[in-house]
Amino acid sequence: MSLFSLAVSNFKRSVREFSMLVLSLAFSVFIFFNFQNVIYSRAMDVLLEFRKDLIDSVIQAASIVFVVFLFFFIWYATNVFLNQRKKEIGIYIFMGLDNRRISRMYALESAMVGLFALLSGLLLGLLFSKLFQMLLLKLSEISVDVEFSFSLPPVLNTAGMFVIIYGLMILKGCWTLKNSSVLNLLSGAKQKEIGKENKILTVLRIGAGTAALILGYLAALDTEGYQALIRMIQAVVLVILGVYLLYSGLIPAILRVLTKSKNFLYRKERTLWVNNLAFRIRKNYRTYAMVTILMICSVTVIALSIALKQRYDKAANFDRVYTCQVLNYDGTLAGEEILQGIQKENPVEYWNEYTLLSLPSELFHTKYDQVMYVLVPYSQVKEGAKRADLDFPYKELKDNQVVDLFHEILFSMAEVSENDSVEIGEKTYEELDITTTPYLGKIQTYAEMYMVSDKTWEELKNQGTEIYVYNYRLKNPENINASKSYLNNLTKDGMTGVSYTEDTLNEDSYIRVTYSLCLFMFVTLMLAAGSIIFLKIGNENYEDAQRYEILEKIGVSRKALGKAVRNEICFAYYCPFLLMTVTSYFSVKALGNIMREDLIRVNFWSALFVLILFTFICGLSVRRAKRKIFALKKER
Repeated sequence: MSLFSLAVSNFKRSVREFSMLVLSLAFSVFIFFNFQNVIYSRAMDVLLEFRKDLIDSVIQAASIVFVVFLFFFIWYATNVFLNQRKKEIGIYIFMGLDNRRISRMYALESAMVGLFALLSGLLLGLLFSKLFQMLLLKLSEISVDVEFSFSLPPVLNTAGMFVIIYGLMILKGCWTLKNSSVLNLLSGAKQKEIGKENKILTVLRIGAGTAALILGYLAALDTEGYQALIRMIQAVVLVILGVYLLYSGLIPAILRVLTKSKNFLYRKERTLWVNNLAFRIRKNYRTYAMVTILMICSVTVIALSIALKQRYDKAANFDRVYTCQVLNYDGTLAGEEILQGIQKENPVEYWNEYTLLSLPSELFHTKYDQVMYVLVPYSQVKEGAKRADLDFPYKELKDNQVVDLFHEILFSMAEVSENDSVEIGEKTYEELDITTTPYLGKIQTYAEMYMVSDKTWEELKNQGTEIYVYNYRLKNPENINASKSYLNNLTKDGMTGVSYTEDTLNEDSYIRVTYSLCLFMFVTLMLAAGSIIFLKIGNENYEDAQRYEILEKIGVSRKALGKAVRNEICFAYYCPFLLMTVTSYFSVKALGNIMREDLIRVNFWSALFVLILFTFICGLSVRRAKRKIFALKKER
């Protein structure tokens, strides 16, 4: 048999045995291709009015993050693939093949697996590109018509990225094979990841890992104000370090203690699998740590997606209170007159008007001298809220009281001051409340606005400039273009400006695309985490077959052996899940603090989704392991 024929034969077997790897690689190619296709496809030119330049930037950033993830995933997957083949490759040496020819055979076989995954991902990407774009835009709440189109750059970018990363891994594998002895190849699948246990080192790992996790959790909870970014970085580093040390120290130590407890070990036939499990955890702690970190990242990503959506919806609803707003600086316009002009083309659902007082920043004792400060009288806000059907819980303000008219923001690392005071001129005013109710709509986001008593407004009137604002909500906001000709004519004198709601919504469309991309990243990360465990367990089935064969010969029933296989495999899936559930609570809590959103429900439902997914993959692993182990026993 020629070297090429042997590689083809091995490739056919590899596709079956490493189906989860091939599926994960193909899905990763599928996602990356569609990311690129959104950027280069001419069908997406319809997004120009939705700031396609910003959308492209967001997708490119997501692509870079995705490439980094894919690099490490392919690195690990090819290592598993190589270790699985080492023993078989060692046998080839006894058959007369030298290391160079074996390296060539391995390169051919790996290239076939990679090419199969690449072509599968590209083909699926092409077939479902329109569906992907439609789904992305649907999740992003962008209503445009998308047509199928094909362009070469996405294919070249995806293929180039994959070939470079996968090619580097193949070269790394070939170099390893050329420099490996026959003994190392024959025992390659049984190489331990750590050496002989050192009790002092284990104690240090347990203490350092526990301390790192606790400090990481505390840092995650302290993510409010200006120190939020620093605390987030500290939390990420400490949690990664803590998880790594936990798997290399505490968890194996707990399992060793359990194996020494007769009351635990000899019940429910645990002796069949607990000892082996303790060895597996200690041997594969790097794998479990990586999977757990991937799972934590995936849950945090989906929480970020939901938080972005919730914050964006609140900000969008803030702007949607009024369809258009007219600002007049010389008092030459009347609200009723503008109303009549709009109603020629569009029925108006409600409207109101405000007289704002813009004060120089020097009157406010603050270091922010570039901020615009505006006062609005209590009576006008009360009347405007009534017309717009907005909640207005405030009683008549006293002359020394103000209410901060704040606005919805995407996220902030600034400290939130409550019930503070505001100094205007020589007088100090009590800040009664900070509200994000959109009394003045989108204009409320452009300045520091305070609602004051009518008397206070009159007292300060001579120190500022009056601005007249007229707000209108159309019964059919989508038909605003019919009134734009009239409204734009109002701006020709230079003393009037018009603001439209849909302008802001289009400019912020990149935010909606961002949280949609996070959903795809969540699915990809979770599939990768499940694939890694699935591959690792499959790699260990060959070692377990001989052990279970001996146990069956000494009288252990196949039913008991099957139960032992199930328990050992279930621990491999549910141990990372349990640690992910605990840790993700703190990461999601930290994200909620920054985004000022309650994400506990998101954390619960995402963890439930991961549990269901891992239960399904775990069931496949158990079934595959039993079939492989007992099939190998029959062959012997």
